[in-house]
Amino acid sequence: MKRFKIGEFDVDVSRCRISSGEYEIFLEPKVMDVLYYLFRYKGEVVSQEQIFTSVWPSSTFNPSSVQRCIALLRKALKEDSKCAKFLVTHPKRGYCLELPNNIIEKRRGTPCAYVLIGVVILGIWILFAPQSIKTDFSKLLPVTSHEANETFLSLSPNGKHLAFVRGEDLNQNIWLRELDSGQEAQLTHRSSVYYSLGWNPEGTALAYMENKRGRRVMSYMALDLIKLASKKTTYLREFSIFDVISGKLQWHSSNKIYFVEINQENNDTWMSAIDLISGEKQQLLNAKGQDWMKSLALSPDETHIVLGYEMGLNRYRVDLINTKTLSMSNLVQVEDSIQGLSWHPSGESVLISNRTKLQLVDMQGELSVIDFNNYKFIRDAQFNPTGSEIFMELRNVDVDILRKTKAAPKEFETLVDTSSLDFLPIFSPDDKRFVFESHRAGLKQLYIYENGQQRMVFSNPNNEELFGVVWTPDSTEVITASKDKLFKVNVKSATFEEFSHSHQPFSLRQHFHNESAVLISYRADDGVTFHLAKLDLKTLDLVTYQTEGERLVCYSMALDPKDQIYFSNSNNVFRISSNLKQEHVWSAIDEHISGLRVTDNTLTLRLDQENTFKLVTINMESGISDVIHRGTENGDMLINTSHDEQQFLYLSKPERTSNLVRLQ
Repeated sequence: MKRFKIGEFDVDVSRCRISSGEYEIFLEPKVMDVLYYLFRYKGEVVSQEQIFTSVWPSSTFNPSSVQRCIALLRKALKEDSKCAKFLVTHPKRGYCLELPNNIIEKRRGTPCAYVLIGVVILGIWILFAPQSIKTDFSKLLPVTSHEANETFLSLSPNGKHLAFVRGEDLNQNIWLRELDSGQEAQLTHRSSVYYSLGWNPEGTALAYMENKRGRRVMSYMALDLIKLASKKTTYLREFSIFDVISGKLQWHSSNKIYFVEINQENNDTWMSAIDLISGEKQQLLNAKGQDWMKSLALSPDETHIVLGYEMGLNRYRVDLINTKTLSMSNLVQVEDSIQGLSWHPSGESVLISNRTKLQLVDMQGELSVIDFNNYKFIRDAQFNPTGSEIFMELRNVDVDILRKTKAAPKEFETLVDTSSLDFLPIFSPDDKRFVFESHRAGLKQLYIYENGQQRMVFSNPNNEELFGVVWTPDSTEVITASKDKLFKVNVKSATFEEFSHSHQPFSLRQHFHNESAVLISYRADDGVTFHLAKLDLKTLDLVTYQTEGERLVCYSMALDPKDQIYFSNSNNVFRISSNLKQEHVWSAIDEHISGLRVTDNTLTLRLDQENTFKLVTINMESGISDVIHRGTENGDMLINTSHDEQQFLYLSKPERTSNLVRLQ
């Protein structure tokens, strides 16, 4: 729009002219640019820096240039700064162009005075009365119609622009979309891997992470929101040992960017901040014990941060942190992941992207669900500035079950392909079938694959998170567990028995051969390794294995045919003797042990080295070893081997399809 009206004045942008009747004045081009910028954001307060960045791109900020233009505009519009009608000054914030239809004119008369008093009282009531937060959403609409994957969305502070990453693998770019017009433009012009976006509070710049062939760099770009273009890019910092976890960057008005980072060497996670002036990074909080930080969000008033943690075995926590003192308190614990946190514009509640559902938690820790029909994974959901819409990424993940054989070790055969998440295939003891977990339409269920056919055996009626599955020695039943229940499933009839337990969540590893018990594991205090324990299926008693009073810690574990327990750390294999002593069995020199099985006097180990692996059998009496299978980690993952070591079950590289939506 190059012509518009301000009250009785006609504005012609292309001719830099303001007129009214016989009155006419011509402005300097930059003065008209300032007026046009204010008109584009009419009714909103824009800062001097926002105006300057738009009108004088790539120049050093000079507030006097903006102030001069405002003074000339007021003169052209025949108004006084002390009683401005159109160009209203908001101290310490900026300027706002008020158009006549937004202005309440003063009228004479006593009745109007009463009306004015009523309006003031109503305004005070509206201002201080508790505002209800919209939780009833019924319409799900796509943001774009592009076929490429779109991820890492970040809504501008005024809600008018959406930044996001578009593309596949190494061929990605950052895009900017004006939501009202649908106009969009590519901000970056070098295909790369981009992630973790975040706007500055004024909505004039965008910070982001880029992985340049292994070099992880944080930068930000100043934006021209009229032209939808990047004006200038500023490098902030390169990360070497650490990497930023793929959540939003939180830009504080004190020229700090908050984020979560992970140490690539030991998986420690930190809440950290970068000073935009000095470029210095400060690590503020470290996750303790089993906890891993996942996501954070800065409150609208910038006084608090909510920080999401993973605590293991489908347990997650959100803490509330004071940005000045770094004091923290627990807000809520949830299940089913945290894939993003964001504040409601009121600052009274936080939106949790909770796998396939959205949850709101208020400052008292009370949870409520925002219902909408969905079975895809939700990421980075956030409210618009009025709380009337929610923008988010919906992601479908397709993982197939593949097979290789010893006879054809280089050829994959697809066994299960359902365009959903199919995983954890486990061969039965007789190798005639395997059980696997499938998340079709968002339902977590167990299926059997046999003779080229699939059939569901456990419907999981409450759709609970499952922690492993094991076969009984006779191949007639499988056992699985949720956080507080054990399920015994008859494979033939597809019926099940349910047993409640009072233990902390654990993972099932292997059924004992000679007694009704299961070898289980639960996460150790370091958050990486596991403790071994035995669960009696008759009494549901749990016994943790110890040597010399210390709980055993390991990566992998297995039972031999006599139910002697073997376990491994990264480089060594041990077993527990009959007198509960730890005995060393075997050592790897320069390889990592990531899998373990024991049959008779033979160890079968998975040994990893860089991006390759091999399956090795080792005779524990003679020491003779043999390589039975080799592979490379190109995305496909070896999960299970048949007991006769003739078949190898893999998971395919996850195929992710992401699109951006708005919930109204």
